[in-house]
Amino acid sequence: MLCTRSFPVPMPPATQQLAHGKERKQTSWGITVTDPLRIVTEPRLSGDRKVSPSIRKKGTTLNGGTVRVKNSFGLPAIKSCAGATDWCKDICYALALQKGFPNVKNLVDQNWDAIEPYLNDSDTLTILLHSLVSQVKVQLIKDEVPAEDWVFRHFWDGDIPSASFATAIRRVAVSFPDIQFWLYTRTFNVTHRLTGLGNLMVYLSVDKDNVASAIKTELAHGEKVMLAFCADTWEQTEQIAAKFPHRRKGPKCPELTGKIPLVVWDGKQGKGACVECGMCIYGRNNVRFASKR
Repeated sequence: MLCTRSFPVPMPPATQQLAHGKERKQTSWGITVTDPLRIVTEPRLSGDRKVSPSIRKKGTTLNGGTVRVKNSFGLPAIKSCAGATDWCKDICYALALQKGFPNVKNLVDQNWDAIEPYLNDSDTLTILLHSLVSQVKVQLIKDEVPAEDWVFRHFWDGDIPSASFATAIRRVAVSFPDIQFWLYTRTFNVTHRLTGLGNLMVYLSVDKDNVASAIKTELAHGEKVMLAFCADTWEQTEQIAAKFPHRRKGPKCPELTGKIPLVVWDGKQGKGACVECGMCIYGRNNVRFASKR
């Protein structure tokens, strides 16, 4: 048992029916649950204004507001990033947030404690992720968020830490067809477990250190994966994109250029820039990110 709040693992309806049964039965994911009341540490959602579909105005600043729907999940930067490159380690914004804000570090560390014992157990990881997304869905309904804004971002911090975790991500996307999921990853060797679902957009995060691996992965999957070109400058993102001549280079992230503000307001109700834009969420184009603008 880990030293944080614990709970009986919430399960989807098909799984809950197993709680009082004596026989091993199949869940809707095709997995078998033998002990549905195992006690594990609870992972937590994050309230990232850039990706939230519901923010309430607070104060007079343009980006000031309270996130009403927490719809993102994070893990510790570097520690969870199986495909981390030297470039991304050097510029990692999430690592800077962890160092600057103890509450952020505590949250992602708790999430790591929750999932680390089960990195090779896709069944338990599926249950944990299903619980998180179920919480998001309750928030979306309660806050009367329009259906087109029912979105969930995996890994605002961190990355896919194992193949079993990728399997869990796919299963949960299948379980929630009314929610649109998206993620950026450098863990290219698990991409085949994620592609092919209309409500799960997968972006390969490509930088100067992993271009060769990204080319190989993109050739294997084609337009089933999208591309996020990352570099220090916008000019360098174009140079990386040029190594994929058969694919569009994509626009600069409009939030980074100021084209779309961090929070877009309609009176006292707002939504994050990613939700307003929708490009990455729905895989409408490749995209470029520059760390030094």
